[in-house]
Amino acid sequence: MSIWLGKRKTIKQTFWLRLKTLVASFMGLVFLTSICFADGGYLTTYSHHIKRRELEVMVMNDFTFPSKPHHEEGERNYFSHMVEVEYAPFSQLALEFMTEWFEDVGKKDTKFTGFRYEARYRLFKQEVPLNPMVYVEYEDLDPETRYKMEVSGWVRPPYEDSAETTHPESSEVNRERIIETRVILSQDFLKHWNVAFNWINETDTSDGVTAFGYTTGVSYQFHTHHEEHGEHSHLSSHHRPFFSLASVALELTGAFGDTKDFGLEPSRQEHYVQPSVMIHMREHVMFNLGFGIGLTRSSDNLARFNVGIEF
Repeated sequence: MSIWLGKRKTIKQTFWLRLKTLVASFMGLVFLTSICFADGGYLTTYSHHIKRRELEVMVMNDFTFPSKPHHEEGERNYFSHMVEVEYAPFSQLALEFMTEWFEDVGKKDTKFTGFRYEARYRLFKQEVPLNPMVYVEYEDLDPETRYKMEVSGWVRPPYEDSAETTHPESSEVNRERIIETRVILSQDFLKHWNVAFNWINETDTSDGVTAFGYTTGVSYQFHTHHEEHGEHSHLSSHHRPFFSLASVALELTGAFGDTKDFGLEPSRQEHYVQPSVMIHMREHVMFNLGFGIGLTRSSDNLARFNVGIEF
């Protein structure tokens, strides 16, 4: 028992040490690169910003190096992809449709895995403290889906150690139908900064079990759209800067168990730190490059690259 407690203490100490080091390093990068750029966003965290009547199409791509537990289950390095279409009919509501698939590099296998339907609603039109939003998403996915829009629940549930395997019913389940809800809190401060927090609930419609997760981030915008337009309004479209770095962000995302067993046990859960940069090409095209760095034994490592077009 004392050896087990000692191992758990060491795991938690390593987890927090890695996190503190990465946060300090990235915040230093933010201040060293403070030059003129446009606005930007996060990889997995939602802020309260919605652009009225904007249509956005985004292609999101991950390359994943599976963790040891996932590798033992047969996963090898793979690409996962998602195409997202978002439209905001007004400044408080955004609607999204997403479809996803993955490519297993080792097995040379490609598999389409399903759809997601999402709505986000900002409770107050004007700016208020923390600008609360509600989020609802319906997921109709193959159990083998691999794109990490978020993480929740357990990789190795503690209540299955005694008699069951990690995924005892995986061979019997044809589809995962999940209702995901989030509480989104977001605040702008000091003109160019934003901090956001999302609490995540994912409820399986087949058994009613709800898995819990979180994602939180801080971002720095180097320009607002208004400032960029004013700075370059005297230039023709051919002489405006071809690209500008829009923002840098740092996110922390992870899981907190489920309704069967709630808690923080990093060795059995996924937790990531995600540094990213967003680059705007011209006015309506943007690229987002980031990394999901696993903080625990059960976490993968990911390289993330997104391309978006705004209309």
